Amino acid sequence: MRVTRPVTLEDQICDILPESAGGGGSVKRSNSALLFALIISISASVPMHAGIINFDDIDASLGDIPLDGLSPYQGLTWANFSAYTSVPGFPGFNNGIVSSPNAAYTAGDAFGSPIISTITRATGFDFTSAYLGSGWYDGLSVTLNGLTNGVQDFTQTVTVNTEAPQLFTFDFTGITELDIFSTVTTSTTDPYGCGPSGCSQVTLDDLNVTLLNNPPPSTVPEPGTLSLLCLALFALVASPRLRRSFRRT
Repeated sequence: MRVTRPVTLEDQICDILPESAGGGGSVKRSNSALLFALIISISASVPMHAGIINFDDIDASLGDIPLDGLSPYQGLTWANFSAYTSVPGFPGFNNGIVSSPNAAYTAGDAFGSPIISTITRATGFDFTSAYLGSGWYDGLSVTLNGLTNGVQDFTQTVTVNTEAPQLFTFDFTGITELDIFSTVTTSTTDPYGCGPSGCSQVTLDDLNVTLLNNPPPSTVPEPGTLSLLCLALFALVASPRLRRSFRRT
């Protein structure tokens, strides 16, 4: 009984490649392997997923849910965040919900010292925008830092309030870590009488995030790298045919 070997992607590539003079099938097979490697290299840089994270797939009806225990949640690792739903008596948090029924909030502070809430992914992600608000304070200062392999590449500070969340655009691209923390300033007020500490939680909803499936490089590639790769791919396929046409002339 003859066993048929499964047809692989490399086999299919080999079938569409022209044979090179002097090399026959072995050169054709070598070219197909190179082409296969190029395709894998290109596909590795394609984003895995782009979408809005709204926390609405979490059941928070019985109480707030720490995202730390759900990590990885939506392909990301979360630290010092909790998901929540609308509860009477917490107007600032309730106002922070953009897409019902849920949103999330940061850890705020401990005795007035900011607690950093972090979102990480080893293979990188783009953080485009988010709705941010405040649970207790008006005029709360919020800083967001985007890091790549421990090096800070982006930073932006915004001011949030309890009345309604605001849509902020960040465009932090190719980061592996997002840090969020809040700071009380001289312009910060306490409309609900929460107190001087433990009240600086930031609400967030509808995060626009794109997950990447390749580790960020240590150096930023030139914009033309992909174009050169595609040109090399074309040359690999076309060169044997071009050489034959030159010999006929």
